[in-house]
Amino acid sequence: MQLIDAEPLMHFPQPLRLRWQRRVLHFKKPATTSRGALRERTTYIIEASTPQGTGYGECCIMPGLLPEPTETELNHWCRQVEQQNGLFGIQAPSPIQFGLECALLAALHPDKPRWDTAFTQGEAGIPIHHLVWMDSVDKMKQSMRGGIQQGFTCLKMKVGALPFAEELEMLHQARATYPQAEIRLDANGAFSPQDAPHKLAALAKTGASFIEQPIGRGQWPQLAELCRCSPLPIALDEELIGVSQPEELLDAVHPQAIVIKPSLHGGLLAAQRWAQAAEQRGISWWVNSALESHIGLEALAEWCAYAAPGTMQGLGKGNLFIDDESIRLQLQGNSLRMQYN
Repeated sequence: MQLIDAEPLMHFPQPLRLRWQRRVLHFKKPATTSRGALRERTTYIIEASTPQGTGYGECCIMPGLLPEPTETELNHWCRQVEQQNGLFGIQAPSPIQFGLECALLAALHPDKPRWDTAFTQGEAGIPIHHLVWMDSVDKMKQSMRGGIQQGFTCLKMKVGALPFAEELEMLHQARATYPQAEIRLDANGAFSPQDAPHKLAALAKTGASFIEQPIGRGQWPQLAELCRCSPLPIALDEELIGVSQPEELLDAVHPQAIVIKPSLHGGLLAAQRWAQAAEQRGISWWVNSALESHIGLEALAEWCAYAAPGTMQGLGKGNLFIDDESIRLQLQGNSLRMQYN
């Protein structure tokens, strides 16, 4: 993988001025998650200004997983970065750290992409999965059909919300109807350690490639046993939240994959460390977005294209909100494409 040059961020080459703004975005239609239906979401945009120009980052909160930052916290960390003119020694809460890093990376070269790649030059896309939101079986089937018709080759399905027998039947039908598609599953910790083994065995027969976070966070011994015995490969997601030593978790649990969300897992530099640790252990990794606005999504896309070009990622499509739209990102078939000025 390509590594971020962190040195300019630690000691920024130009004087910095940081500000932040709270924004409330409204979903085009309710986003149903394991933590309820979302109709709006709050996000915080961080602006880093230098004499040469301005860069933006996003501090994006996933309800129920991390606390929303306070005005005091945002002011504190922005003033800290200003005072020392960089990120050296700064380890803010994950969403704030992600916003700070993305804003400073953009401010290094205002009006240019953070990294010069085939993606930012408009010459290559990033393949992404099609997320099938939690809903009734009929509406989830309709979403699958629409995704395949759009050209997606990977479907991500939520499991654990409907009766298990219904979910199994739906997945078997999906495999029979779309034999060419990769199917990834996400349980969001919905299974108990006692029920997980037989449920994973049943789900493996649907031909799915991975399941994210089958049991709740913090149960490392049980999770390690599942990763050792499950016929369905397991990817860790929420488990990464709050873990400062990636090597400790990966060596204890030995998952088949990890799903990195920089806004939840420590920022971009921490995400890079997770990816490095995974590669050193032969563990697959990919990046999921977390309902960011176009500011956060563009930063994630630029990093994915730089760090792991051509990898299937779990990025959003950029069309979630009524009051937010990217002028740079476009969805073409199953790929995100960028047109940078």
